[in-house]
Amino acid sequence: MGYIIKRIFNAFIVLWIVITITFFLMHAIPGGPFTAEKSLPPYVLHSIEERYKLNDPLYKQYGDYLCNLVQGDLGPSFKYPGRSVNDIIKDGFPVSFKLGIEAILIAIIIGIPAGILAGVKKDKWQDRAVNFFTTLGVAVPSFVVAALLIYVLSTKLHLLPAAMWNGWRYEIMPALALSGMPMSFIARLTRSSMLDILSQDYIKTARAKGLSWSKVLIKHALPNSLIPVVTYLGPMTASILTGSFVIETIFAIPGLGQYFVTSIYNRDYTVILGVTIFYSVIVIVLNMVVDLLYPLLDPRIKIGEEKGEDRKS
Repeated sequence: MGYIIKRIFNAFIVLWIVITITFFLMHAIPGGPFTAEKSLPPYVLHSIEERYKLNDPLYKQYGDYLCNLVQGDLGPSFKYPGRSVNDIIKDGFPVSFKLGIEAILIAIIIGIPAGILAGVKKDKWQDRAVNFFTTLGVAVPSFVVAALLIYVLSTKLHLLPAAMWNGWRYEIMPALALSGMPMSFIARLTRSSMLDILSQDYIKTARAKGLSWSKVLIKHALPNSLIPVVTYLGPMTASILTGSFVIETIFAIPGLGQYFVTSIYNRDYTVILGVTIFYSVIVIVLNMVVDLLYPLLDPRIKIGEEKGEDRKS
């Protein structure tokens, strides 16, 4: 319990640092959310900035923002009249979440078995095939994969719609494009970990005792080989669940990523801050969940041991 309380306290410190750095970096950039409005008379521009308290000293804006944030208010959007950042996240995140879950499932369902196969069939054609495709998956950016999918499956074969978000057929290509890189990483991590585990003495001992290969693989090798994968799944899940900004833009998906890209172009400070905070919270929470999952995969791992101590009993 003390370890969890300490992690929560550290999480708040990290979150405050992220908020502070993002806030002051945004305001350090020349211009503001309304400076691009060339047609506005100066007195109208002044009135708008006064309404949103953009004329206040920077330290006061920072203090007011933190006070509102403590109450759960992320502020109004400067570029979406009548909408708050809370509303934008509420509308955009479910779409990004659905797309993210689909991409994560594809990455796990294909990545882990592919890594196991490559590890078990080391230096055989199965291993070489997995290494070839995972190298492509890591090397080729997701937006290139998205463009290829659109060209082949939509433009040439007319099998799937090229863009928008209106049913399961619209979700296939974005999910595939988004899952390519994490799927490749998961497969490579699983393969590397599986090779290391299979060379351990306790695996050889289990085989010497007469246990079947499938039982040794499933009961002894697989749980330990998944520890690096679980470590990677934390930040990967946070990144995917909040939406791939590029993928959502390419496929015109009304998710959180698209709002974030638009807010950067528009200098919509509150949306940038709100999405950054939301993303940071997800990353922090998922990293804590990953730490709590370690003992379930390997009971020898103890939660809460001081840094520098051996985590294995």
